[in-house]
Amino acid sequence: MIAAEVRAELARQNKTQRDLGDLLHITQPSVQLRLSGQRPFRAEELVLIADWLGVPPAQFLPEPASAAA
Repeated sequence: MIAAEVRAELARQNKTQRDLGDLLHITQPSVQLRLSGQRPFRAEELVLIADWLGVPPAQFLPEPASAAA
């Protein structure tokens, strides 16, 4: 879920995996592992990505389940 939100925001802002790798100082294959959900993003990475994209970090997190059923 988090990876999908990051991918969507990257696409909206026309940013590439290479751009993200440069930001995080990781290789493109490492970026791909995170964006595919095979390796989780660290909290500090999400904060850095959110700041770079100009969005709140909470945008990448799933919506809390509603208490009303």
